[in-house]
This record gives sequence, structure tokens and C-alpha cells, in this order.
Amino acid sequence: MQDSKMEKEKYIIIDWLSRLGVEFQTGFVIVNAQLDDQPILYANQAFYDMTGYSEPDVLGRNGRFLHGEKTDRQVSAKIRECSFSGRADTFEIVNYHKNKNPFWNEITIQPISVDDGKHKYTLMLMKNINNRKREEALIQLQQEAYTGIEKGYMLSSLLENVCQIIESFFKDGTTCTILFIDDNNKFRDVAGKSMPKSFRDFIDGKEATPQTGSCGAAFHSGQSVIVENMLVDELWQEYQDFIIEYGFQSSWSVPFLDKNGNAIGTLGIYFPSTTVPDDSDYDFLERIAPTISLTVKYSRQQEEMLKLAYTDRTTGLRNRNFFMIELASFLEENKEGLVAFLTVDEYVKVVDQYGHRAGDQLMQEISKRFGLANSSGEALIARFTDSTLALVSLMPLDEIPEYLEGLAKLLAEPITVRDMELYLSLKTGVSIITAMQTDVEELIRYADSALSKAKLRAGESICYYENEHDEYMMKNLRIANELTAALRREEIKVHLQPKVDMRTGELLSFEALARWHSPDLGNIAPDIFIPAAEKNGKIRVLEQTVLKQVLEWLQKRQQQKQVIRQVAINFSADHFFHHSFVPNLVDMTSEYGINPRFIQLEITERIGFVDIEAARKIFRQLTKYGFSSSVDDFGTGYSSLSYLQKLPVSEVKIDRSFISKMHEDDTRAIVQTIIQLTENLGLTAVAEGVETEEQKLVLLDLGCHVGQGYYFYRPMPLEDANIL
Repeated sequence: MQDSKMEKEKYIIIDWLSRLGVEFQTGFVIVNAQLDDQPILYANQAFYDMTGYSEPDVLGRNGRFLHGEKTDRQVSAKIRECSFSGRADTFEIVNYHKNKNPFWNEITIQPISVDDGKHKYTLMLMKNINNRKREEALIQLQQEAYTGIEKGYMLSSLLENVCQIIESFFKDGTTCTILFIDDNNKFRDVAGKSMPKSFRDFIDGKEATPQTGSCGAAFHSGQSVIVENMLVDELWQEYQDFIIEYGFQSSWSVPFLDKNGNAIGTLGIYFPSTTVPDDSDYDFLERIAPTISLTVKYSRQQEEMLKLAYTDRTTGLRNRNFFMIELASFLEENKEGLVAFLTVDEYVKVVDQYGHRAGDQLMQEISKRFGLANSSGEALIARFTDSTLALVSLMPLDEIPEYLEGLAKLLAEPITVRDMELYLSLKTGVSIITAMQTDVEELIRYADSALSKAKLRAGESICYYENEHDEYMMKNLRIANELTAALRREEIKVHLQPKVDMRTGELLSFEALARWHSPDLGNIAPDIFIPAAEKNGKIRVLEQTVLKQVLEWLQKRQQQKQVIRQVAINFSADHFFHHSFVPNLVDMTSEYGINPRFIQLEITERIGFVDIEAARKIFRQLTKYGFSSSVDDFGTGYSSLSYLQKLPVSEVKIDRSFISKMHEDDTRAIVQTIIQLTENLGLTAVAEGVETEEQKLVLLDLGCHVGQGYYFYRPMPLEDANIL
């Protein structure tokens, strides 16, 4: 009877919305928000027209079938979460038409409840906003072009951005190139990273004739050229091997002009399937060509001016004068960042053997490689002295170590100078920019001083300028800088600390604890490097490392027919709520052949504060696969009786700060309350940090039977835990 009522109400709602959708020509779907997969129950004709799908393609499926390569998965997850939670909101996301063409979709979510809220549905109103996004893209390109040119960005990087924007509006696999035609009537490759390098190399320097593909025809005619089928079109007859090798089907070419109306280059777009532009495509391309022309014109004017005053004469790089002026401009933004001086030991060797011109060539190549990390123009690189490059970039301080590591990686491949192949040893001196920094000369002096220290070390090295005021900040930066390398070198090891039955002393299980001994920094406490890992986005890698070592240890014991006991592993909230958390956990335990019941997840009580409903769903999945869960450091954060009832945890750990103060009446009362609470909820209470006989006896008297701490065992390496 109840189901019949629900179906009737659902029919009434859908019928009303259907008539509303027809009136306003608005595409919409209705999904069942109560089911995990949120299947589509109804879609109107406007939705089918917008997406190209039919009713049998859609009903009963999750909306993810509209997703593709350009879809932002984070936005998709937010839409899903919004539907689950019953909130109203609006999102913009790239979806895909049935013909594989992407389009920008504005989705407005509206929850619907029937039968006094027992049945929940979600109405998703959808609007194709592709034209609006193209308008925004054109405005953005113009703004970025002028701003970038004023800041001295390379023309190629600005035009590369144009290619990326164009490609984003067409089907996956679409590639875009921008070519100039020089005074000798030859193509010059300028931008188009997505195009295969061999194709770009083939085009660069080739004569531009009216028969040289669609770009040659567009250049000579001064008009757009559309080739629907490159395999049969006469413009591409000489290049069939390339067409087949790279899977090109259609090509569109648009010329861009100088101030006199003469073509100076072409924009070429290549498609993996037969593609014909519609009116909006034509309009988009015809409007983007003048933007390219203006960018080229303004850039060339600026380049001529800058060359006179701000360019190193022998290399063409920015010079010291330009760097000092621009650094002052950077400081006016009152943001954090760095100034770095960079050199290589091999510079002197090259100059001694081949002369200063060869040294210039070396500095040019190094700067060119650093430019690969600077395609968006966020950093300025200049030649400060003959052997030193200077770099300034604004970024949060905790991102600096990873940024510098990325620069070093760019020199991993050797550089050839004359007949010498060189593996370079990069030396880097760094001075930190703070929000209040205003003294250009001081920053330069600091970076130079740090570089002098870096030169004293063997091999590749990075030194930060240090003084008493910056000591704490520099220590954290060194730790952050070393942490990435430590994870790569597997310096962080797992220690195990047993949990015991305090009545009998029997060993029940273990907790896995990360320990780090750095060859340079010595032993680093977990309360220092774990927050650093969280701040620098390395916490998932760190926790995956701990999990891997635990699984390897359990697997080895299992193979040797030793007793297997459960191991608890701490996971951060960021990792816990990551979409890959549960699948990765399941895959890894399966890979090592470990039953999930031997892995317990320790999560701080903050998990319930972040998103209780999302946490409950994840815990349900974990329980289904056989994992157990524990709440760590209970009572120190956002304690809530309601979340203990909602989340299927099996264990509550009483924080060591309470155990150490049980001699105080108030603290003892708190511990007693926690123990009684866990007993009433059918959970196990575990006391952390038990260090004395007196603490053990008090806990047993209060009804807590499981303890962990130095009184029983200290954390021990995996090898020592093997004998227990």
C-alpha cells in the first residue's frame, strides 16, 4: 500500500515537472537519491535533445555516463554528495554528448521529498552553457595576453594557452597548433604541445604553398579552410602517412592577420573523427583569430623594447637589471615566495675548455629547461652573472621544497655542449620572501650567501639562508624538503606497539607507528613530520607506505605459519575521505593475501565533524569488506555521542593525556565516563599511554581491560615484533 502511494506521488511529481520542462525548454532529470548509485528515474525531451541520448540509454543509469576525459571528477563528487545530502546548489561541469563532443553543463540541484520525507528524489535542471563559456574564454585570453606580455612572458607560452583553451571545447583527442610563416615563406612552429613532436618537427621549416595542407591553403587564401575528410582531400594527398599514423580525420585552419590585413600565420585544429563546424564553432574560431593577431602584435612591440634595456646581449636571456626591477614589482604584491640563485659546477669546465660562448650556450639550455616548469609564467628567470641564474616566484612557503625539487629534475637528462655530454650538479641558494618583505638588495644578498654555502657541498644541493628570526621556519622547510626524498628512499619505517589484556598480560593486537631517521637531520618526531606531510600533501603517500610495510610483514608471518594478529593503522581525514581510499585498501589487502579482519583503521574523532554522512557511508563499505575501525584520541577533539551511535566503529581509544592525569578527580571522572559509554554502546575501550602499575590498576578498577603503553611494550621495529 505504501509503495503504491509512493509510486503515485512520484508519477504526479514527474508529470508536473515534465509539463514545466516543456514550457521552459529546460532539460532535467530526476534521480533516486536514496540509492547509492542514484539511478535516473525520468528525463524530459529537452535533456535527450541536449545530450543526444534516448530514453533506453538513460533510465536506470547513474549520470556518470555523461562524463569523459575533460570532466572534473571533484565537481562530479560534489554533485553526488549534494544530491545525497539533500541540499540545493548549482554546479558547472563538462559533460559529453552522445557524439563524444564535450559541452559545459550548468546543473541546478533541487531536493524533492514525498511521503513526509520518507522518499527522497533529486531534481537536476540542466542547461548547455557552452556559448557562454566560450565568451568567457575569449575575454580571459585577451586579459591573459595583455597581462602576460606586460610581465614579459614568452609569446609561445601565451599562444600555448590559446591552443589549450581551444582544445577544451572539442572532442577528446583534438589537437591544435599555431604556425607563423616567416619571410622565406616557411612554416615556423610556435605552439601546440598536444600535437606529436615528430609532426611538429616535420612541419617546422616546410614551405607554405597553397597545397601544403589546410594551413597552407588558409594562409594563401586568407580565409578559413575546412577539410572534412583528410584521407581523400587533395590538400593532404602528400601527407597520407602522417594522417594515418596519427589518426587524423578532419582539419580546420584559420589564418590570423597583421595590421595591414596580410596573413602572418595560421591556427590549425585536427580531429580524430570526421568533424564539421556548426555556426557557433565558426563564430568561435573567427573571433579567436584576431585575439591571436593582437597578442602577436603587442608581444613583438614589447619584445623590441625589452631587448634594448633588459636582455643579456650574449644569450638573449633577461638580465640583472630586468630582474631587480621585476623583483621589486613582485614584492609589492605582499605575498610569500622565494628568490633562488642557481648555478652548476660544470660551467667553469665548459668555459675553460671551449670559451665563454660555450658557457653562454650552457646557460641558455639550462634556462630553457627551467622554462618547462614555468609555462604559465608564475616565475621569472634571468642571468644574474656569467655563471648564475636568478629566479623569483611567489607561492606558499610549504610549496617551495617541491617546486625546487621539480627544477632539479629538469636537469636529470644530460646537456650536450659542443662534443661534451654533461650531467649537471645543480647548486641552489634560496632566500625566503615574506609578506612584509620590501628590501630587494637584502633578498639578493641572502640568496647569494645561501648559494655560497651550497657550492661547498658535493653534488646537487639546496641551501636556505638562515638567521635567528627565520630559524623555526627554516627548520620546517628543511623537514618538508627532506620528507619527499625520505619517502622516495624508504627512510620512514613502521614500528609496532602491542595492545594487551591488562588482566592477563596477553598480547591482543598491534598499532603501527611511523618512525623517521634522517641521515642529515637525525631522528624526527612523528608530531613534527606527520603535520608536515599533511601540510605538503604527502600524507596519503606516507600512510600508503605504512600500510604497505604492515601488509608485507603480515604476509611474511602468514607464509611462515606464524600467529597473525590484527594491526591498527592511523589514517588522516584527508585520506579517509579521498575517493580512492576504500578501493586502494581493498586492492592492497587482496594483493598481499591478507584477510581484512587483520587490519584495523584508527581514525580521529574529527572524522565525524568533517562530514558525518559521508563518513558513515565509508564506514559501511569498510565493514562490508571485513575491516574494523577504531576512534583514536577520544575526548580531545569534537566529541559527540551521536556520531559514536551513527558510525560502526568497534573500539574507542582513551587519549594518553587523560591517562596521565587520572590522579586528578575530574580527569578520573572523565575516564570513567568514557569507559561506561563504550560499554553501553558495546564497544571496546583501550587506554593509551599506560606507563605505571598504578595506572593499570585504576583502569582495571574502572572496567577498562585493554591497554597500550610503555608499561607493557615500547614501539618496536618489525623485526623485534616477530619474536612476540
